[in-house]
Amino acid sequence: MNERRIRSALVSGDARTVVHARIGADRCEVLDELAKRQGVSQTQALRNLLDDARERMAEENFGPRLDALARTLTGVVEQQARHATRIEAVVAIIRKVEEGQAEREAQILQTLAVLTSLAQHIYAYLMGVVESSPRAADITASGKAKLQTLRGEG
Repeated sequence: MNERRIRSALVSGDARTVVHARIGADRCEVLDELAKRQGVSQTQALRNLLDDARERMAEENFGPRLDALARTLTGVVEQQARHATRIEAVVAIIRKVEEGQAEREAQILQTLAVLTSLAQHIYAYLMGVVESSPRAADITASGKAKLQTLRGEG
């Protein structure tokens, strides 16, 4: 159609004629069919098409970036999972070391208890020997002197 007909359609307010003049008869029929299927006006159908086109363009522009970001995030999550596994392994090792240390401490305490008991028995035996000895007074005086020397009193 020529410009004069488009201008007259604009003046008369007949949007259908303007659209027909701008896009052609076959495309106008497609737009009519699309509007009927969607249950909207031709203008709204055209807006919907433009919105869909905008979304597709955005997907084309940002799609590769989003894919790269998704791969990066997946890599970060996998790395965090590996770190978590390593941390769990270290915690398990530390727990085993603590358990072993507790067992060794218990063994040391048990050994000290046995040695203390043995020392007490030996002391009691020696006290019995010293008290029955004719030199008990000399042995007691010598022991007291040695204790004073060890304590730094003498």
